[in-house]
Amino acid sequence: MTRGPTIKHDYFFATQRRDRTRRRIAIALLALSALLIAFLADRWFFFTFYVEAARLGEFESKAWYQILRQTGDVRTWLIVALALAAHTIYRQFSGNGRALRAGSVIAVFAAPAAAGILAELLKLILGRERPAEEVMVEQGGQLLKSLEYQGHVWRGLFAGIYHDGQWFNASNLGLPSSHAAVSMAAAVTLSRLFPGTGVVLLPVALGCSLTRLWAGRHFASDVVLGMIVGWLAAVLVMRLLRRVR
Repeated sequence: MTRGPTIKHDYFFATQRRDRTRRRIAIALLALSALLIAFLADRWFFFTFYVEAARLGEFESKAWYQILRQTGDVRTWLIVALALAAHTIYRQFSGNGRALRAGSVIAVFAAPAAAGILAELLKLILGRERPAEEVMVEQGGQLLKSLEYQGHVWRGLFAGIYHDGQWFNASNLGLPSSHAAVSMAAAVTLSRLFPGTGVVLLPVALGCSLTRLWAGRHFASDVVLGMIVGWLAAVLVMRLLRRVR
């Protein structure tokens, strides 16, 4: 039996690499464009979305608001990861269908955690303050906390690490939003593990970012950069854990 000629796949691999590179460049340009637009329109976004102190308490008392906001908390995704771990262990011991890989289960918590840590580190490095400072105002005979818009205030690079004689002072630093980063990382991770769920999870991540705008705690550019950080963290963590069984 004669051996046939070897088929060369170099051309196809090169084409796939070029297509992948083009997609990555397009996504990067889209993300940078969104960040630039948000930065230029930060003032407009703040005064459009910020809910005044008199109404903010009403917003925060709503269950839907708290649900959206808590998707930006790493502990939420720890619970989800533990539930998936229990499901995986059950599948392995019962022989009832295919179980998730350990790497996938770990990624559900590791990606949001990595995104949150990275966002906090970037806050220390970039050193931009939140859009407003807390002030006390009298309304109806009561003193209420309100926010006074201050615009873009930069302490300087690495100011969160050391500034005015203080080490690691991240108070009132907001770029990027760690809530947006955590929520987006979880949404991207789960939508990759369970195709189709992104239709629900990605809008939820956007909703988490909106809660930060309603509360006046972040600029639009804070949450856009946070979502970018979350996306990157999810992709990198899933690549690192891809082969963990």
